[in-house]
Amino acid sequence: MRPKKKTIHIAILDVDVPVPNVYTTRGLYSTQFHSLLTAASSRLTQQTPSQETRIHTTAFDALGGQLPSFSSLTTTPIPTSHSNTNTGKEEEKERNEISPLSIPITAILITGSVASVYDPSLPWVPPIIDFVRTVYERYPHVKIFGSCFGHQLIAHALLSNPPPTKETSNSSRSDVRVECCPLGMEVGLERVQLNCGFVDAFPCLNNKQELKLQMIHGDWVSSSLLFTSEEGEEEEEEGEGKGEAPALPAPWLNVGSTDQCPIQGLYCPGRVLSYQGHFEFDSFVNRETCVEFGRRLGWKEEMVKRYVGAIGEVDGNGDDSKLAAEVVVRFLAGEDEGHTGTEKDLNRAPEKSIGVGEWVGGLIGGLIGQLVWSTKE
Repeated sequence: MRPKKKTIHIAILDVDVPVPNVYTTRGLYSTQFHSLLTAASSRLTQQTPSQETRIHTTAFDALGGQLPSFSSLTTTPIPTSHSNTNTGKEEEKERNEISPLSIPITAILITGSVASVYDPSLPWVPPIIDFVRTVYERYPHVKIFGSCFGHQLIAHALLSNPPPTKETSNSSRSDVRVECCPLGMEVGLERVQLNCGFVDAFPCLNNKQELKLQMIHGDWVSSSLLFTSEEGEEEEEEGEGKGEAPALPAPWLNVGSTDQCPIQGLYCPGRVLSYQGHFEFDSFVNRETCVEFGRRLGWKEEMVKRYVGAIGEVDGNGDDSKLAAEVVVRFLAGEDEGHTGTEKDLNRAPEKSIGVGEWVGGLIGGLIGQLVWSTKE
């Protein structure tokens, strides 16, 4: 039986330029994402030869105001075809002859950026927010993924007091904000404790309860779940979920958490996925980025050394970046299983939750001696 083949076309929105030492060795963020996602797709094909996902990408200078035209977005589900039996040179020729521009865009990917999504002085941010909202509302077959700044922009665009839709309950909303992290910057290789519902949605995780990913950010996404009582008054949700990781309105799900950042990603089954961390960063990229940020922003030498030490000396085999990339490929190919689960199943809390006392204690500790980072990712 010939393998089933899917072709996905990702529009990658470059919203920043890598620091010089990274750019000269790895290229733009869009190039780095292309390489990592293509490699992840190849690994998945080796694991499941009966399924093949081909990845094409087109980069857009979103920082310079370039965004995909809506006419280029797909309006139908990703088609599945059967691969031919060509091998070797014939297969390579077939791949090279396919023009990404002839394939409707099936996914939007927003890269990281040193910018803050709430900074009113950035004229290029509002058009991207409007674009993401339009894609989400009018193009249901187009997936959306964001990394770090992209994660924060998605939260701001789609969850910051949005109007009720058929997918979200009128009786609840999520008071979602993107703001400066009160615990200070999160930098280095961190262990993200995954939400059980998220793990269940992606069998490729093999029930793994955490992902080790590189971090470098000073903003975060925060949420306080509110519900509307029968009298029409909004009240904080109480009871079983009190003190656990922040909740989001159904069908949205918090991917996971770290001690310093309770919302480490967003997942809306079949539609949206985001990571606060950087699966596209290895130690080299994160270290060079950190050192350059320190130079630009005047960080103390001791702070830079501490961050560099937290970043460590690991490549793609010393963290979970490869697995995180494979999850993204599965999502972009429409192979996540979250949309088949119940709301209760999806929103099961992670095994390790952050209690109120622990969180407040960390907050106070983080505020003491915190150095203000005026420009954050």
